[in-house]
Amino acid sequence: MVQVKKKFVQQAILDSAHDLFSQKGYHDTTLQEIADLAGVGVSSLYSYFPSKLHLLYAVEEPWYKESFTRLEQRVARLKTPRDKLRAILLGVWRDIPMENIGMANSLIEALASADPKQKKPAQLLQWAEERLMIMLREALPGKSGDDAYAVLSNLFLMAYDGFVINRRLNDLRDIERMSDTLCDILLRAEKA
Repeated sequence: MVQVKKKFVQQAILDSAHDLFSQKGYHDTTLQEIADLAGVGVSSLYSYFPSKLHLLYAVEEPWYKESFTRLEQRVARLKTPRDKLRAILLGVWRDIPMENIGMANSLIEALASADPKQKKPAQLLQWAEERLMIMLREALPGKSGDDAYAVLSNLFLMAYDGFVINRRLNDLRDIERMSDTLCDILLRAEKA
Protein backbone atom coordinates (compact mmCIF):
# COMPACT_ATOMS: atom_id res chain seq x y z
CA MET A 1 0.00 0.00 0.00
CA VAL A 2 2.86 2.38 0.83
CA GLN A 3 4.42 1.81 -2.62
CA VAL A 4 1.13 2.73 -4.31
CA LYS A 5 0.93 5.97 -2.34
CA LYS A 6 4.57 6.79 -3.13
CA LYS A 7 3.94 6.32 -6.87
CA PHE A 8 0.78 8.45 -6.64
CA VAL A 9 2.63 11.24 -4.80
CA GLN A 10 5.56 11.10 -7.21
CA GLN A 11 3.20 11.31 -10.20
CA ALA A 12 1.36 14.25 -8.61
CA ILE A 13 4.71 16.03 -8.20
CA LEU A 14 5.70 15.29 -11.82
CA ASP A 15 2.32 16.44 -13.16
CA SER A 16 2.43 19.64 -11.11
CA ALA A 17 6.01 20.38 -12.16
CA HIS A 18 5.15 19.73 -15.81
CA ASP A 19 2.20 22.14 -15.67
CA LEU A 20 4.13 24.88 -13.89
CA PHE A 21 7.35 24.59 -15.94
CA SER A 22 5.22 24.65 -19.10
CA GLN A 23 3.29 27.73 -18.00
CA LYS A 24 5.85 29.76 -16.06
CA GLY A 25 9.28 28.50 -17.05
CA TYR A 26 12.05 27.11 -14.88
CA HIS A 27 13.14 30.22 -12.99
CA ASP A 28 9.65 31.53 -12.29
CA THR A 29 8.46 28.20 -10.90
CA THR A 30 9.20 27.62 -7.24
CA LEU A 31 9.41 24.32 -5.43
CA GLN A 32 6.75 25.64 -3.05
CA GLU A 33 4.35 26.15 -5.98
CA ILE A 34 5.02 22.63 -7.25
CA ALA A 35 4.47 21.18 -3.77
CA ASP A 36 1.26 23.19 -3.26
CA LEU A 37 -0.19 22.10 -6.60
CA ALA A 38 0.75 18.47 -5.87
CA GLY A 39 -0.78 18.69 -2.40
CA VAL A 40 2.44 17.83 -0.57
CA GLY A 41 5.06 19.63 1.47
CA VAL A 42 8.29 20.91 -0.08
CA SER A 43 10.24 18.35 1.94
CA SER A 44 8.35 15.62 0.08
CA LEU A 45 9.83 16.86 -3.18
CA TYR A 46 13.30 16.11 -1.87
CA SER A 47 12.26 12.55 -1.03
CA TYR A 48 11.88 11.96 -4.76
CA PHE A 49 14.23 14.45 -6.43
CA PRO A 50 17.53 15.80 -5.06
CA SER A 51 17.06 19.20 -6.72
CA LYS A 52 14.78 21.32 -8.84
CA LEU A 53 17.02 20.55 -11.82
CA HIS A 54 16.62 16.79 -11.30
CA LEU A 55 12.87 17.29 -11.11
CA LEU A 56 12.95 19.18 -14.40
CA TYR A 57 14.93 16.36 -16.03
CA ALA A 58 12.38 13.84 -14.78
CA VAL A 59 9.58 15.90 -16.33
CA GLU A 60 11.48 16.75 -19.50
CA GLU A 61 12.62 13.24 -20.44
CA PRO A 62 9.25 11.63 -21.28
CA TRP A 63 8.10 14.71 -23.20
CA TYR A 64 11.36 14.92 -25.16
CA LYS A 65 11.40 11.19 -25.95
CA GLU A 66 7.75 11.17 -27.05
CA SER A 67 8.42 14.17 -29.29
CA PHE A 68 11.44 12.51 -30.91
CA THR A 69 9.53 9.24 -31.36
CA ARG A 70 6.74 11.08 -33.19
CA LEU A 71 9.35 12.79 -35.38
CA GLU A 72 10.95 9.42 -36.19
CA GLN A 73 7.57 8.02 -37.20
CA ARG A 74 6.85 11.03 -39.41
CA VAL A 75 10.28 10.83 -41.09
CA ALA A 76 9.94 7.06 -41.66
CA ARG A 77 6.81 7.63 -43.76
CA LEU A 78 8.58 10.00 -46.15
CA LYS A 79 10.14 8.74 -49.37
CA THR A 80 12.84 11.12 -50.61
CA PRO A 81 16.08 12.10 -48.88
CA ARG A 82 15.11 15.77 -49.16
CA ASP A 83 11.70 15.25 -47.58
CA LYS A 84 13.25 13.21 -44.76
CA LEU A 85 16.03 15.72 -44.10
CA ARG A 86 13.63 18.67 -44.22
CA ALA A 87 11.26 16.93 -41.79
CA ILE A 88 14.17 16.25 -39.41
CA LEU A 89 15.32 19.87 -39.47
CA LEU A 90 11.85 21.36 -39.07
CA GLY A 91 10.97 18.75 -36.47
CA VAL A 92 13.98 19.48 -34.28
CA TRP A 93 14.13 23.22 -34.77
CA ARG A 94 10.46 24.17 -34.97
CA ASP A 95 7.95 21.42 -34.27
CA ILE A 96 9.35 19.83 -31.10
CA PRO A 97 9.89 23.18 -29.34
CA MET A 98 6.44 24.38 -30.40
CA GLU A 99 4.74 21.28 -28.98
CA ASN A 100 5.49 22.78 -25.58
CA ILE A 101 7.60 25.92 -25.80
CA GLY A 102 7.41 26.30 -22.02
CA MET A 103 9.14 22.94 -21.49
CA ALA A 104 11.71 23.68 -24.18
CA ASN A 105 12.46 27.06 -22.60
CA SER A 106 12.61 25.58 -19.11
CA LEU A 107 15.40 23.20 -20.09
CA ILE A 108 17.40 25.99 -21.74
CA GLU A 109 16.87 28.27 -18.69
CA ALA A 110 17.95 25.52 -16.33
CA LEU A 111 21.05 24.56 -18.31
CA ALA A 112 22.09 28.20 -18.78
CA SER A 113 22.08 28.81 -15.04
CA ALA A 114 23.21 25.39 -13.80
CA ASP A 115 26.36 24.93 -11.79
CA PRO A 116 29.05 23.96 -14.33
CA LYS A 117 30.03 21.08 -12.03
CA GLN A 118 26.54 19.65 -12.33
CA LYS A 119 26.08 17.31 -15.25
CA LYS A 120 23.67 17.83 -18.12
CA PRO A 121 21.14 15.06 -18.68
CA ALA A 122 23.74 13.08 -20.62
CA GLN A 123 21.63 9.99 -21.16
CA LEU A 124 18.79 12.03 -22.62
CA LEU A 125 21.06 14.05 -24.89
CA GLN A 126 22.92 10.93 -25.98
CA TRP A 127 19.61 9.21 -26.68
CA ALA A 128 18.44 12.18 -28.78
CA GLU A 129 21.70 12.29 -30.73
CA GLU A 130 21.48 8.56 -31.42
CA ARG A 131 17.89 8.90 -32.64
CA LEU A 132 18.94 11.76 -34.91
CA MET A 133 21.86 9.71 -36.24
CA ILE A 134 19.49 6.90 -37.21
CA MET A 135 17.16 9.32 -38.99
CA LEU A 136 20.07 11.01 -40.75
CA ARG A 137 21.48 7.68 -41.95
CA GLU A 138 18.15 7.01 -43.63
CA ALA A 139 17.90 10.51 -45.09
CA LEU A 140 21.55 10.76 -46.17
CA PRO A 141 22.68 7.16 -46.75
CA GLY A 142 25.86 8.03 -48.67
CA LYS A 143 27.88 9.42 -45.76
CA SER A 144 30.84 7.28 -44.77
CA GLY A 145 31.15 6.21 -41.15
CA ASP A 146 29.21 7.37 -38.13
CA ASP A 147 31.37 10.45 -37.56
CA ALA A 148 29.54 12.62 -40.11
CA TYR A 149 26.16 11.62 -38.68
CA ALA A 150 27.39 12.25 -35.12
CA VAL A 151 28.62 15.73 -36.05
CA LEU A 152 25.36 16.58 -37.81
CA SER A 153 23.16 15.30 -34.99
CA ASN A 154 25.20 17.27 -32.45
CA LEU A 155 24.99 20.38 -34.65
CA PHE A 156 21.23 20.02 -35.03
CA LEU A 157 20.74 19.73 -31.26
CA MET A 158 23.03 22.69 -30.57
CA ALA A 159 20.99 24.70 -33.08
CA TYR A 160 17.82 23.54 -31.28
CA ASP A 161 19.02 25.43 -28.20
CA GLY A 162 19.52 28.57 -30.25
CA PHE A 163 16.13 28.32 -31.94
CA VAL A 164 14.39 27.87 -28.58
CA ILE A 165 16.15 30.92 -27.12
CA ASN A 166 15.43 33.06 -30.17
CA ARG A 167 11.77 32.03 -30.25
CA ARG A 168 11.51 33.16 -26.62
CA LEU A 169 12.97 36.52 -27.67
CA ASN A 170 10.49 36.71 -30.58
CA ASP A 171 13.20 36.31 -33.21
CA LEU A 172 11.05 34.24 -35.53
CA ARG A 173 13.21 34.11 -38.63
CA ASP A 174 12.18 31.86 -41.45
CA ILE A 175 13.08 28.40 -40.16
CA GLU A 176 11.60 26.80 -43.26
CA ARG A 177 13.91 28.78 -45.52
CA MET A 178 16.89 27.93 -43.32
CA SER A 179 15.94 24.26 -43.42
CA ASP A 180 15.57 24.33 -47.21
CA THR A 181 18.96 26.01 -47.57
CA LEU A 182 20.65 23.45 -45.34
CA CYS A 183 18.95 20.64 -47.28
CA ASP A 184 20.36 22.11 -50.50
CA ILE A 185 23.86 22.30 -49.02
CA LEU A 186 23.84 18.79 -47.53
CA LEU A 187 22.24 17.12 -50.52
CA ARG A 188 24.58 18.91 -52.92
CA ALA A 189 27.54 17.70 -50.85
CA GLU A 190 26.01 14.22 -50.93
CA LYS A 191 26.04 14.22 -54.75
CA ALA A 192 29.61 15.54 -55.01
